[in-house]
Amino acid sequence: MNIGEALPRNAQHFPRKPALIDKRRSINFLDLHLRTNRLANYLLKQGIVPGNIVGLSSGNRCEHVEALFALAKIGAIAAPFDSNWSSRESQAMVDYFQPKAFVLEERNETTAIANIVKERLDPARVICLEGPRQGGGRGYEEALSSADASDPPIQVDGRDVFLIMITSGTTGFPKGCISSHESYVMRSLNNAIAKSADRNVRALITLPLQFNAGRGTMIGILYLGGTVFIQDRFNEESFLSTVEQERITYTMMVPTMCDRLLRFGGLEKYRASSLDYIGITGGHLSREVAEGLMQKLSPNVYQAYASTDCGVITVLSPDDVAAHADTVGRPIWCVLLRLEGDDGNEVPPGEEGEICVRSPLTIQGYYRNPEATEEFFRGGWCHTGDMGCLDSEGYLRVSGRKKSMIKSGGISIFPEEIEEVLRGHPQVDDAAVIGFSSAEWGEAVKALVVKKPGADCDPESLIRFCKESLASYKAPKALEFVLSLPRTGLGKIDRGRLASLLKSP
Repeated sequence: MNIGEALPRNAQHFPRKPALIDKRRSINFLDLHLRTNRLANYLLKQGIVPGNIVGLSSGNRCEHVEALFALAKIGAIAAPFDSNWSSRESQAMVDYFQPKAFVLEERNETTAIANIVKERLDPARVICLEGPRQGGGRGYEEALSSADASDPPIQVDGRDVFLIMITSGTTGFPKGCISSHESYVMRSLNNAIAKSADRNVRALITLPLQFNAGRGTMIGILYLGGTVFIQDRFNEESFLSTVEQERITYTMMVPTMCDRLLRFGGLEKYRASSLDYIGITGGHLSREVAEGLMQKLSPNVYQAYASTDCGVITVLSPDDVAAHADTVGRPIWCVLLRLEGDDGNEVPPGEEGEICVRSPLTIQGYYRNPEATEEFFRGGWCHTGDMGCLDSEGYLRVSGRKKSMIKSGGISIFPEEIEEVLRGHPQVDDAAVIGFSSAEWGEAVKALVVKKPGADCDPESLIRFCKESLASYKAPKALEFVLSLPRTGLGKIDRGRLASLLKSP
């Protein structure tokens, strides 16, 4: 099983059926198959071979999807880059992953990446979606028109790597989650098994395709032969009008989108009766928000507890909200769940432990990071880094994170990266970053900063400094000055004691 096989199969079964629709174009399954063949053959002509990493930086548009499937057809490995990365972050990622080619949408957010890859790569290997803005690169449509539409002469094994999902951008060691074709096919089939999705689904995707929640949903629906409507970013009115006009049956959202919809004054003007499935990922809804969404938009709200590393783990169904809203639901069909104590043994129901799973949806490891891979698969179980407990009915409660990761607006943020930037400021002596509860973001980033003696800086200037070196969503939402930071005997930040320093954000 491999991802690329889905397109010739669907092109044979229903060639004229719409596959992808964005604001620029509508593509049926036959044309999608042929266009991805052309891109795949173009890359082969440029010397790209199976196993090569190809970078991808694009917003939500049809070409983003085409690039993923084209790479799948020739056994090349897709590495989607975050278009919000700063020049510093982009440089670190290019240095680390060493892509052999790049598919690029040139816009203001991707200027840094564009400059770097154009310096590094042969112009024929930098494929610009709307033509290169300033020298270097080959236009996307020009590349397609120069290549043959026949099936690429490459055999792709299901165990080959399909995708590297980059979950953190840092000047240190990034986390690149490796997914094989078979694992991603299983994630796609899970849409059919756990979500009753099939070829009749009409899905609306507004989550960024550069992150796995949006990308995984999109590929999963196309794999089954459904139709996907893509919007570049979430807008309440555009979202609701598309649901009504296109009779959308399936969508995915993060909690911040749900909050925005419930605050939107025009919500009740739109009909959303076609929605059979609203999936929630990237955080847990409060009982009030969940019930509000079910009353005002659709009763079919399913909350998933999932991660890039493990895929979907549990789901809280609409029927469970009334009695189990404080949980994340029960394990899905293919997940074996275990709560592990500090001694490595399973803890009994009701006791807290680290959430560990066995599942065909998990990644195969971390790119160039054997230590993290060994830790993740320790003892034959995949370790999520989250803490929780199971109740007597098998519902899982997540109590917190064993690791320091902050999840804000559905996006994973790592404190160490922000701390490194803050410590680089000439007036900062030390810094620590922690997440705090936020009604809007689920969690938000707060920095605790120790100033150097005689320093004259304010929170706003330091937050601006962070935004100059990091994607803006990683910058602290709040910053507080403290006299000192708690540290362990080994000199590391004692993150367990940081919370005691927090005042109201």
